[in-house]
Amino acid sequence: MEYLGILDSWSMITRTWLSSMSTTMEKPPNVKISPKRIGFVTFRTAIFAVLSLFLLNNLFHKFSGPGSVDGSSDGGVVQDPLTFEWGKITPSTYLQWHTCGEQRECARLELPMDHLQPFGETVAIALVRVPASNKKDYRGPILLNPGGPGGSGVAFAHQVGSIFQTIIGDEYDIVGFDPRGIGATTPKVSSFLNDIERSIWDAGAPPLVNSTSDAFIKFYSRANISGQLAFSRSKHAAEYVSTANVARDMLNITNAFGFDKLKYWGFSYGSVLGGTFAAMFPDHVERLIIDGVVEFSDYYSVLTYIFDACVAAGEDCPLYAPTPTEVGARVEAIFESLRTKPIPVFNGTDYVVVDYQIAKNLFFHGLYDPFILIGPYFDALAALEKGNGDPMLNEFRMGTGQSPKCGDVPKSSIVPITLLEGGSAVRCGEGHGVGFSIDDLRVYLEELRELSVFADVWSELRIDCSGWKIKVKDRYEGDFNTTTSFPLLVIGNTLDPATPLFAAKKAHEEFRNSALLTVDTPGHCSTAGTSPVALNYIRNYFREGTLPPVGTVCPIENKLFVKDSQNTTVLSMKEEERRFLELTKEFVQAMYEARKGFYL
Repeated sequence: MEYLGILDSWSMITRTWLSSMSTTMEKPPNVKISPKRIGFVTFRTAIFAVLSLFLLNNLFHKFSGPGSVDGSSDGGVVQDPLTFEWGKITPSTYLQWHTCGEQRECARLELPMDHLQPFGETVAIALVRVPASNKKDYRGPILLNPGGPGGSGVAFAHQVGSIFQTIIGDEYDIVGFDPRGIGATTPKVSSFLNDIERSIWDAGAPPLVNSTSDAFIKFYSRANISGQLAFSRSKHAAEYVSTANVARDMLNITNAFGFDKLKYWGFSYGSVLGGTFAAMFPDHVERLIIDGVVEFSDYYSVLTYIFDACVAAGEDCPLYAPTPTEVGARVEAIFESLRTKPIPVFNGTDYVVVDYQIAKNLFFHGLYDPFILIGPYFDALAALEKGNGDPMLNEFRMGTGQSPKCGDVPKSSIVPITLLEGGSAVRCGEGHGVGFSIDDLRVYLEELRELSVFADVWSELRIDCSGWKIKVKDRYEGDFNTTTSFPLLVIGNTLDPATPLFAAKKAHEEFRNSALLTVDTPGHCSTAGTSPVALNYIRNYFREGTLPPVGTVCPIENKLFVKDSQNTTVLSMKEEERRFLELTKEFVQAMYEARKGFYL
């Protein structure tokens, strides 16, 4: 997630973010509630835990540690968390697991909507876990958050949980949850009554704000309608989606597993969530990684890296030119030609008009995962240069996950896993950008254009918030300058287009006993590059509690526009190193697939 301003400290960064069916029962935890946590961990949950511990220890004594599964959730029909009928699970105040796919278990944990009023309304947090297979040496859950806000932790853990568990160890449950208002968690934050209404609205979306003379005013007007719809249909739910409330939910989830301290890895906005948890509950940190720490965006360094790599690759780069400046000019010329001459594409079964917006957005997305996306994207740009739009159509479908075939989309009884209004509720409801006038936004857009070549992409987020009318309750206003019960691991890339390294350094300074790990790669978050060294540090942090030495910078094994067969570094590796490299590649690919089409 980007920051639209340069700030003085990580405290300020996060403040600006805050300102922008067979069943398994978990053994209820023996949770100690300290006076200072009353209001954070619900009193009702505490009472239930005590009573349940007495009753269920006798009734369900066979369920210890992480629990077990008996059968399937729906008459033997194998589903997965993305198609699972979440409405069949009755929310409960303890973890009651249901099979929802191969080596996947789902639950809905009932928690207070307002943690400061624990006997009132409730939310049902959707969770999925890849259960630990080594129950004898069980070490508890590791919670994951993909970022956003608006990213589905359920979908994320479903997609990356198995490979992550292979790397970290089979003694851990790998757990994803949908934050409040998001995905399968209820109540949902939605501006639309159904998928058809949403699709009709989305079909009328204008192009990028600077691509036509009226695009900006259309964006602004649509933002006002979206804000009114959300206020009319989801105001109450949207008031309780604050990062602070989700941090409290994470502590309750951890307690429900029978543990008092959190193990967590959060990416992008997940760094804000993890940092907020650490600030609110510094004594409840067992392992906590914030990866891709939020701050202002710096794209030029990543573009320079790509254009330099194209020159170095020579004719292997499809847009080769003698200098990086000439490569950039060649790319820009293709963009400009699409403004006036978009290319219609029909390949017999699929179709699209390849225009400036599609090409620019896909390039923007490519900066997040350059080693996976930029090579094929440059191939597609080179084809566009010759009037052939077929490769760009393929990139569009693969990069966004969009398809014109409505009937192929699986349905969930609760809500689609990807639901963007929940993200807007956090991003806008916690921010200071609500209610900006159109004149304010014009000035902002001009200033942003001076800072980023992708101003037309980023500005949509601020414009979206201009029409939002719902402020969250209980926003965290505290300090981040603290020492946690176990040191945080702060990770930053040398060339991150969305969350640059200096933001990670500021977070490292704020959390006094934290460690900083730098990955020498372009792209967003540490998994943008293939770095077995970095992944090994992460593994050892979770398993052994070891921290990287001061000043550690991890190399990567990728090279742009160079195939693995040409990479002499890989060819010279020992067999054991190659095996771990292949495992790292699998993890990086899984991370890309999990975040594909969701670039925040």
